[in-house]
Amino acid sequence: MSLNIYASEAEVKQAYRKLALQFHPDKNRSPEAEAIFKEINEAYECLGDPLRKAIYDQMLRGVPTGEQVQEPVRTHRDPRYRPKPTTNAPRRPTHREELLAMMATNLRYTLMISRLTLLFSLALIADYSLPPVKTTTEIVTATHERLQNRYGTENRFEMELKDGKKVTVSLADGRNLRSTTKIGVYRSAWLAVPLIVEDEATHYRAPVYLSIYGNFIFWPILLLLTSLVGTFYWKGVEFRFNVGIVNFILFLLTLIFLNVHKF
Repeated sequence: MSLNIYASEAEVKQAYRKLALQFHPDKNRSPEAEAIFKEINEAYECLGDPLRKAIYDQMLRGVPTGEQVQEPVRTHRDPRYRPKPTTNAPRRPTHREELLAMMATNLRYTLMISRLTLLFSLALIADYSLPPVKTTTEIVTATHERLQNRYGTENRFEMELKDGKKVTVSLADGRNLRSTTKIGVYRSAWLAVPLIVEDEATHYRAPVYLSIYGNFIFWPILLLLTSLVGTFYWKGVEFRFNVGIVNFILFLLTLIFLNVHKF
């Protein structure tokens, strides 16, 4: 196979595959291909076995295989030196090895979390995509809120409805809805998240500003992407375990954002 005597197991296997493809009788029509292919298999049976390869390497070095090679006795320069007895105590695993072992043991739980969060994110997408349900109600109170954050001043219009619930729209939409008392609220089919507020008199529509399907719409999308990775990416125990933990945290935060329109 034209291999070095110190070739590793991976190098032996790579050379075998290359020669096997080259001289396979189905791909090589030369008369001597079949005989060469048999020799390649015989050689791999020897070199592919670590023990038989070690014996073969000793033969190449001229060392008799039936005799044990004696290493020269090394003497210490101090005649009073006595070597410490060697113990075969098991090596203590490192902290990282212990963590990887823990991750491998609990990987099935994090995979289950990723699959459940994938189903949950798909349910959110279905809830958002289905036709909304309209309910008619009245505005009890309407307040203009001005919030200061690091990006500047945020203005929004909060309306308390007769059914005891609240909806928040932008300040510009709130000015158009201020003159009316009777409105229609379009909510999602399953989770009843407010989507749109409509003036019953003018039919002016305003999207609900503060909701998971409003300015927090990126959160279900992020949960869907990470859940897909945690469910269908099958390489690396550490990576899949960490993605499962991230999905669990995102799921808890999504539950909070799912109710943010009630605050």
